[in-house]
Amino acid sequence: MQRPAESPSATGILTSRIGRRFVALFLGCAFLPLVVFAWMTLSRVTTQMDADLRESLHNGAKTSGMGIAARLSQVAADLARLADIVRQTGDPESMRKVAHEVVAERCSNIWVLAGERVTALRGDAPAPRPDLGGSERTHLAAGKALLRVLGQPAHLVMVVAVDRAAPDAGLLVADLQGDGFWDPQELRSPGAEFVICDEDGVPLRHSFRALPSLAPLLAEKRGAPSAGTFEWTADGEPHVARYWRAFLRPQYDLDLLIVQSRSRIVAYEVADAFSQWFLLTALGTLLCVLLASLVQMRRTLGPIVVLGEATRLVAQGDLSVRVAIQSRDEFGALGKAFNHMTAQIAENVRRREQTERELVASRDHALEAAHAKAEFVTNVSHEFRTPMTEILGAIEILSQVDENDASTRREFTAIAVRGARRLARLIDDVLELGSPTPWQCEPVQVRETIEDAVSRMPDSIRERVRLDIAKDLPPVLGDPARLGEVWCRLIDNAAKFSPADSPIEVHARSCGEVVVEVVDQGVGVSRLDLDRIFEPFMQVGRDQMTDKAQGTGLGLTLARSTIEKHGGRIEVDSELGNGATFRVHLPATANEPIAV
Repeated sequence: MQRPAESPSATGILTSRIGRRFVALFLGCAFLPLVVFAWMTLSRVTTQMDADLRESLHNGAKTSGMGIAARLSQVAADLARLADIVRQTGDPESMRKVAHEVVAERCSNIWVLAGERVTALRGDAPAPRPDLGGSERTHLAAGKALLRVLGQPAHLVMVVAVDRAAPDAGLLVADLQGDGFWDPQELRSPGAEFVICDEDGVPLRHSFRALPSLAPLLAEKRGAPSAGTFEWTADGEPHVARYWRAFLRPQYDLDLLIVQSRSRIVAYEVADAFSQWFLLTALGTLLCVLLASLVQMRRTLGPIVVLGEATRLVAQGDLSVRVAIQSRDEFGALGKAFNHMTAQIAENVRRREQTERELVASRDHALEAAHAKAEFVTNVSHEFRTPMTEILGAIEILSQVDENDASTRREFTAIAVRGARRLARLIDDVLELGSPTPWQCEPVQVRETIEDAVSRMPDSIRERVRLDIAKDLPPVLGDPARLGEVWCRLIDNAAKFSPADSPIEVHARSCGEVVVEVVDQGVGVSRLDLDRIFEPFMQVGRDQMTDKAQGTGLGLTLARSTIEKHGGRIEVDSELGNGATFRVHLPATANEPIAV
């Protein structure tokens, strides 16, 4: 009785040394790389988003600065045109009208300063008095506009000489603090706030609710005069800001700093959400991998422990142990191989225990084979001795018969000839029985071979034959002469072992193959002898010494050999006293000859 090996518990597997190695391997090969990958991913995403934020703020500051430069250029051109009109007309009303038409959109106040005399062309605010040094006068004399930050709160003014040849003779001053010039929608990049100040950090315009301290800006500007990034607190939130210097000094003798600032919370909202979900996903993945690893460790270590326990039992001599490993992988194959091995060992043990009996049986079989060989030689010798005795006796008598006794000489001459023919036929049958010569087969009509065989039988036998042959018999592949010999041998055998006046029936039909039956009403064959009637020289149902039938005893043996070489088979169905039916099965074939 086969006994299955017991499966270990999960606790036993996970507390084993190899189980602890698997856990350590998991931590080293799965957990640590996953942590490193998560850190590298978050770091890369954060770095990329920080770079994108800086790039976005820089582009916004640069775009705002270029917009301011374009508007300053337009205002400078309008003021130069107005200066020409002031110089040409001198009429205050005409100048105010032109000032309103030309530069009113971007300037809240416009004055003409000529010494102590001030003429307001637009607005009613007090006129500022810019201090002009030598460099400023030179700048105005070159026909360029001059920018200055004046007043409290500070605002930006543009100064243009009415007559560039005499800058002190008259100045055209415009206040640029109107919304037409500082358009918040144009100065603010999407999602950001802005600050416009001069290079000393004096604020001119901003979009914050409360202007933050510009100290971080000035500190960053000292290290990076052209552009830089800094962090500060604005409106109670941490901000990331980027400033860009608008290089206006060559044209206006003043540079401006354009700052774009964005809330860190808003800017990194997507990154923070990504980090949160990424960490949750990584944690969930880690847990799934851990659970899958534990399950896989149990599935992997379980068969090993089971095989180890089963091997120990086999070593103790228990060959009935079997392992039940239900798996489609190598462990399943290993379990099957183990079970096969133990089964083979048990089988080998069983065979070893039967060795002595098999040796005895082999000796007995060898003795039986030797006996069968001796019996065959005896039968052949006996069969050869009979015709040889006839021939020798007839010749001995012929040698003593008087030459004038013709009738006696003819009688014994016939006996000698008959014995010689019988001996020749016996020799031919024995040679045919062991002949390996191939036959050239061709499509044969079974009906023709049966009719030809019947026609060659003696009249006494031919008159007893009753043919029942189907008309639709297909051809078979064979040797027509040898098939005819088969039918002759079967009919002759039926005639020998049945009464002389009883019919012999020959039936032929097709049922996927060709089946030929030879039926007699003779003595029949005992069921104990059915397997022996095809043995050489065997004639069952008669005393071989006193009641032996005519023939060599090789007819049925040769018939079976011929049919088997044609790819068919021969069967016998008989009972003692009820006749016999010999049934031949031949395969139907195509019309192509072959050698067998």
